[in-house]
Amino acid sequence: MRASYLELPADFEDYGWEVEAKGWFSEARIIASGVRYRINFYDQARLSQEIQVEIARGGIFFEPNLVIVSAVTRANMESAATELVQSGQVHSLLAEGKVD
Repeated sequence: MRASYLELPADFEDYGWEVEAKGWFSEARIIASGVRYRINFYDQARLSQEIQVEIARGGIFFEPNLVIVSAVTRANMESAATELVQSGQVHSLLAEGKVD
């Protein structure tokens, strides 16, 4: 087993183009040192829209493990996951649990 990697649904390639168009994805996980972290990826435009909608409703905007990328693509998500692990910032994320 690899020490750290980005885990995406097995069929991600079938709808990856749609994820990029929507600008967000919340079914990715980083597996690092036996711990699983669920990541919420957004591009800047979509994040801005989400924040505006939530604030307009009189609420707040909150997303745990929020990661912003220029475009929500497999390559960008993998790059971000690698950066989070290599920089040690992965340990600042809220863990989902241990990997069996």
